[in-house]
Amino acid sequence: MTLSNIRYRDLAHLEFTERTRLQERLNQLDRSARSRAGAGVGGATDAVYYSVEEKAERDRIARTLAIITVTPKEWASPLYLAARDLFTERNLLIGHLGNPDGSVLDESPGVTLRMASGDRLNGPSAVGCALTIGLLISDAVEPPPIVIDDRPRRPEAPTAAEAAAALKARTQGQIDAAAVEADIIANQTPAEQEAAAVLAAKLEAETKFDNDRFALNADKDDPQWPLFARAFFKALGETESYKPLSARVLGILAQEGGGTSASGGIVDVVEFAKVMRQLAARGVTEHDPQLGRRISEALDKVQNVGVGDVTSEIGIDLPDLDTVSDAEVVSDNIRLMGPVICAAMLDELKAFQVVDKILESAQNGTLPIGKGAAGQMLYRRWKESPNRISEGERADLYAMTMGQPGGNPAIQGNTDFNDLWLRFVSSVSNFVRQQDVDKLLRAAIPSATGAQQMRKAARDLATNLSLHGYGMTYYAALELQGEVKSMIQLLSDPEIRGAYGARDMWQVIDQVATTDLGGARTSSRYRTLATCGAIITAWLANNIEKIMRPMGVLLDMMDVRSPMPRTAGSKATSNPTDYDLVNACELWLADTATTDSRVDEMSQPRMSPVMTSKPVQMPAFAREFMDEIPGMTGGFSGAMGVRNGASRH
Repeated sequence: MTLSNIRYRDLAHLEFTERTRLQERLNQLDRSARSRAGAGVGGATDAVYYSVEEKAERDRIARTLAIITVTPKEWASPLYLAARDLFTERNLLIGHLGNPDGSVLDESPGVTLRMASGDRLNGPSAVGCALTIGLLISDAVEPPPIVIDDRPRRPEAPTAAEAAAALKARTQGQIDAAAVEADIIANQTPAEQEAAAVLAAKLEAETKFDNDRFALNADKDDPQWPLFARAFFKALGETESYKPLSARVLGILAQEGGGTSASGGIVDVVEFAKVMRQLAARGVTEHDPQLGRRISEALDKVQNVGVGDVTSEIGIDLPDLDTVSDAEVVSDNIRLMGPVICAAMLDELKAFQVVDKILESAQNGTLPIGKGAAGQMLYRRWKESPNRISEGERADLYAMTMGQPGGNPAIQGNTDFNDLWLRFVSSVSNFVRQQDVDKLLRAAIPSATGAQQMRKAARDLATNLSLHGYGMTYYAALELQGEVKSMIQLLSDPEIRGAYGARDMWQVIDQVATTDLGGARTSSRYRTLATCGAIITAWLANNIEKIMRPMGVLLDMMDVRSPMPRTAGSKATSNPTDYDLVNACELWLADTATTDSRVDEMSQPRMSPVMTSKPVQMPAFAREFMDEIPGMTGGFSGAMGVRNGASRH
């Protein structure tokens, strides 16, 4: 068994994973820039749509992938490159360690360790390198990032004629160049070395060369480099302590992996490292007469084979529970809340009642309009009156979705909406404010904590809205959306505005409400709240994956502080950015007169209310029993965020 021919499967997988990660990160940066530019998939992206940090990261990743494409022998795995550079710099091998040889894209990948010259490692060097790298991977040592070495590569060794000429120049012509050249060609090593040394000294004085001839190297200026070096030499010392047992173990593992006298077999460096630690813990030596059996037992424990595993030796690796969640929160259920909130604000503004009053005036013949679009819209509205959602039905819908008082007391209202809505809006506002404070006075750790509080508030609100968006709510919201659009079209008609001497629809609403409906409301306030509600619900629906993930960036502060210009046709109410969300939350708090102390109080984390992922049917006898209990009739006492300590007017 030749140890230098062994193929290492997990080293190939490590490199393949890193290349895949780089490509995915590049695609992610491009998608982010395209979304800011308003371009679709595959659309062109201008550099202006990247932040400074994103542009630098994208250029580095693109260059790295280009180098790997042009030179397949280059590697991008940070851990391997850092270990390779340390092996070479500290002269731990006879020669320079190179990149592994072999394809990482094969169906059964496996790469062999090679020197930079392309030669195979000798047996002891192959064992030491494989075991040291395996220990580093097994211990999950974090390597420094990689850098691209732009220095020119050192030229090849001089030819015989160049060496002879250099030697003649150094001796001021006292040596016959032709004779020296003949000696060099005849493998006269001292003269060749002398001439090469002269040229090397001259070139070194003129240029800084890339000595290792690799374009990708570990970043030795990164703060992680000394930490990795410390872990590397710890692993190297552990490797030395396992000699000479490690050579025999690697050979037996290679045989288990299909190795023969002609081929080296396939081994995982991590399994090699773990088996060595198991054997060392049990006191097994290279002289053990049943070494093969001991290795098989250790390998079975490493691979969790059999049922006789010791509980204390089994690692805990729980699954990601978020990945097995199947549509716990429905984004469409959240998105439909935008039209509901908009309709509720217009109801507060008495817009629906104004339209009904105008229709009544038209029926009575007291509205001075002639034949035209306004008359047709009013006639159509009169004909469709029996099929439209009535005022009472709208109140029931607001109660079911937002917990607004005024609906049927028998309806189970969304009593948690007001609290959850205000907590999310306050958390967003408090988080953004804290970002600026942290930059001035404190470290970045409190911001990360605030981000998780904001994520929890977003998750609770999204779950609540999704839960109350089932059933007929979706279709009622669609009808309300159409109702609002037709109402805006009617009130904005020039004939209607002219009949009331108004410049826009809001003046029409104010005038009719004042003269016929007992007083007007502040239209600017309610239309701002309607727009903010649509933006917030749209952002929640569009970012549900980020919200439900336990980790990751939730708000892009670069986008918040330096928003990209909105492209034509893109609306904040349908495709809001992080900047739009923050702006909507601040406007909501301002228009509802929510004080800073109240914002601080509501942004603090609290226990989430009990919510199922979808409605659960309650048996009839249970509902009857609940109805007989005082205070459990299905009513609600919560109020909308718009009434948070503020007047209805």
